[in-house]
Amino acid sequence: MPKKPRTVAELFAAHEALAEQAKALYDQKDETLKKLVRAWKKNKTAKVTDTQVLEVEDTWRGKMKAFAPAFSHRYKLNLRTAPESRG
Repeated sequence: MPKKPRTVAELFAAHEALAEQAKALYDQKDETLKKLVRAWKKNKTAKVTDTQVLEVEDTWRGKMKAFAPAFSHRYKLNLRTAPESRG
């Protein structure tokens, strides 16, 4: 037997709850990225895996700074092969 459709009020409440959860996750991701960038600046050769290190590209410099309020839009994370593991 199929479920009864939700009311508009229930759907709106669910939507608002999901929006709050999404914001909390975005903020948590942003805080983790800040910590990751700080750690990377202290040790740029720290390994992520046995053969890869993190590379952080700062995309803020030299670009228009308008409409970029979030920290997470500033940095681009990449993995690259560690220098000592190259053949």
